[in-house]
Amino acid sequence: MAAAPLLWLYHALTALAPGLLTGMARRAHAQQQADPNRLGERLGHPGLPRPNQPPIWCHAASVGEMRSLSALAPALARRAPLLVTTTTATGAESAASLLPPGTQHQFQPVDTPGAVRRFLDHWRPALAVFVEADMPPNTLRALRARNVPIALVAARPSRTRSRAPRAAKALLRRFDVITAAAPAVAHELRALGLTVAATEDLKAQAMLPDAQPPDWPAVPATRPVWLAASTHPEDEALVFDAHARLLQDSPDALLLIAPRHPRDERDWVPAGMRAVFASDGAAPGPETQVFVMDLMGRLAGLHARTPVTYLGGGNGTRGGHSPWEAARAGNHIVTGPDIANNKPAFDQLAHQVVHDAPALADAVRAGWARPRPAPRQPRAGDTTARAVLALLPDAGGAAA
Repeated sequence: MAAAPLLWLYHALTALAPGLLTGMARRAHAQQQADPNRLGERLGHPGLPRPNQPPIWCHAASVGEMRSLSALAPALARRAPLLVTTTTATGAESAASLLPPGTQHQFQPVDTPGAVRRFLDHWRPALAVFVEADMPPNTLRALRARNVPIALVAARPSRTRSRAPRAAKALLRRFDVITAAAPAVAHELRALGLTVAATEDLKAQAMLPDAQPPDWPAVPATRPVWLAASTHPEDEALVFDAHARLLQDSPDALLLIAPRHPRDERDWVPAGMRAVFASDGAAPGPETQVFVMDLMGRLAGLHARTPVTYLGGGNGTRGGHSPWEAARAGNHIVTGPDIANNKPAFDQLAHQVVHDAPALADAVRAGWARPRPAPRQPRAGDTTARAVLALLPDAGGAAA
């Protein structure tokens, strides 16, 4: 089926049966344990007053996209008030710490005509910026109908573009400006006949060291420590199995683990491992085998305490997570086999791919035995900000 009929079918189904997407939004809100009083935001109802000046609306689905946005947000905030939407509750939490003061947050409206209309009627944005990958068809069509300029920034590798290039191209043509996270992505987009205004790794630029928790005692330099960062449930069985193997050789080994989406339950950590949780106000002691960092904004401090980072998201079909924060800390980088979303970054950095727990344990031991790598940092620039701000009606093509 051609791209236009596919999109027509989507628009028709979401207009005739909006309850399908609305029900999914309700379930997602509950599963994320988000504030039930804010469910209306997902249905397009405003949760905050509109600022006096039309805002720049930025959509960053979750934590990773929010990090990319944080590199761009200061330049945008100098030009207009910022409204940011997220899909996940953890994305909302990270917005509070990563974005400029005064930024307003709402949950993303579900992509039905009614929800989108209510959202846009209230906020009336001067510009819409989508970060990395999100392309909701009804939202994009409504923005075009209202003559709101639209940007897609830091586009990343996408299975949709390779599997359904015609449909992807039809959606991407609705954007006024597209920027890419890496040269390979820019090449992929240009092969579809699209114009790429800039190529910048915003996520890497945003990885600034954060404060270390003041109540942490120093971990002895002789103690073997490793980090499992941004893990998902499909990563964690592998990680704990590997740590059990490491404890056989090194009984004082300490695993620092930072789940991508912290959760209230504690039974996901094996009962046989002596674990403490940062959310309890605890810190790793001499007997601690697992320290769970289930607070936001502390990942850079964890990278600084270990020479080895295992990056989650590489088991399954998530596409992995960015390695730049580990690289900036001078860590040996280990990950699972699926790194499609961040392949351009991994291509620039030494890393090891592992498929099972024995291989992960071996990689961690090898990292402990070698000197730490030299910290790596990508080149920074402001070309994305210039391209996006040029879309504002009074921009005159100049950056703020």
